Amino acid sequence: MLLLVLGVAGAGTLVLGGRLATPPRSAPPAATSRAPAPTASPTPSPTPSAPPDVHLTIGYAGDVLTHMPVIEDTAGEGGDIAPLIAGATAWTSGVDLALCGMEVPVSPVGVASGYPVFASAPAVVTALAASGFDGCATASNHAWDQGFEGVLATADQLEAHGMGYAGTNRSEAEAATGYQLYTLEREGVRVTVAQLSTTYGLNGFVAQPSWAVDLNDVSAVAARARAARQAGADIVVLHTQIGEEYLLEPVDAQREYAAAVAATGEVDLLLGAHPHVPQTNELLPGGPGGRGMWVSYSAGNFLSNQSEAQGTVMAGIGLFVWADVVVSTAADASRQVRVEALHWHPFTVDNDGGHRIIDLAAAQRGEVPEGCTLSTWEIERRWQAVMATVNNATYSEQAPSPTGPDPVALPRS
Repeated sequence: MLLLVLGVAGAGTLVLGGRLATPPRSAPPAATSRAPAPTASPTPSPTPSAPPDVHLTIGYAGDVLTHMPVIEDTAGEGGDIAPLIAGATAWTSGVDLALCGMEVPVSPVGVASGYPVFASAPAVVTALAASGFDGCATASNHAWDQGFEGVLATADQLEAHGMGYAGTNRSEAEAATGYQLYTLEREGVRVTVAQLSTTYGLNGFVAQPSWAVDLNDVSAVAARARAARQAGADIVVLHTQIGEEYLLEPVDAQREYAAAVAATGEVDLLLGAHPHVPQTNELLPGGPGGRGMWVSYSAGNFLSNQSEAQGTVMAGIGLFVWADVVVSTAADASRQVRVEALHWHPFTVDNDGGHRIIDLAAAQRGEVPEGCTLSTWEIERRWQAVMATVNNATYSEQAPSPTGPDPVALPRS
């Protein structure tokens, strides 16, 4: 017989057949607090990347010297030189910033006059603007030919066409800065170019007020360049009239002046004028950051009535000179600007063919425009003359192309 004894051996303990049996236990109550979860390592912020380099070109076409025979070859003798300079518009409209040497002031009364006291027709400026020019250097030995009224008329006409100007001043406020700023928007980056212009003298005239025309002075140039950079300029271009007329080699005064400007470390590019013939170019030591400063000693005449009567066939030849500029912006927004290269392309004026500008390189290859009066022999002679004079390493066959929208000339004051 099986004897089954049930009894209590203790709280929660069942005695079964003389053995102690422990009933299953329920799960422990949920904890009222938990240990903090491990903290994840913070994800490092991405290192800001520098924007891509910005590339642009700055060009210069030499002296616009509108002798009366040039004006007489315009429609109705009104001064519209656009058809005359059309042969160069692939270059003047191809660079990102196109500058000219405004050798002759605009007539205050709208009537052109010639040597020795020049005045240009207002339509000349209209034509320059229509041909892709963005601004002009206005300090020249003829800048005071029409007195202060000529200074005003020239500046007013350029400004009315959205063009900049440097070298002459309408007011003390303009003279106090002494530079023209242009802004260019490229790949989301704003690039600012400053233009300065000075001349060696005024053909015996004395400007009154004296601040109306900027004269050659290295220390003054350096001060204006520094002020322009403080105002936001990334690059400074100086146009200077200096040298001896019709000499194919730069004289000591040109070389010494250029070297002194380069030594200031404030100017990126120097464009020379006044000899009225093309001269060579070179990279000088110095310049901003010690990266050197390119100088074109003379681009010669862009448009004029000058010819071999001046003593050299080169008086009828001009250069379009342009610089390749690179703007590098670091991640911390600091910038470095460098002129990476300088180029030139030759043009000549067909005086007997209506004072039209001819692409000399193309003509030498046999691409002579219809109506050109220059013989094959004459074209070859002019080609050989310029190639024997100007640095061949910087010669370029190809016209530049714009890299973005047109520049904006900021108000001078």
